[in-house]
Amino acid sequence: MAVNKVNYGGKALIDLTKDTVSESSLLSGHTAHKKDGTVITGSFLADLPAEFDISNPVTDSSGNAVTDSAGNSVQGAAVYRRV
Repeated sequence: MAVNKVNYGGKALIDLTKDTVSESSLLSGHTAHKKDGTVITGSFLADLPAEFDISNPVTDSSGNAVTDSAGNSVQGAAVYRRV
């Protein structure tokens, strides 16, 4: 039986009744309690691959491509890696 509120001596020691966490907003694999007290496991970002990168041309403040000394467009990259 799930418990979502614990009172002792007229004071609420634990009160989950206003919590808003859901499986889809909790990181994949992490656990928490919903406002009704049931335990959930997160699914947010579960479908992402273990690694991916994003590359884009670098531009200056005027929007012009930044090039190297050989005239090649400089690329900026961000790498996501799940650990």
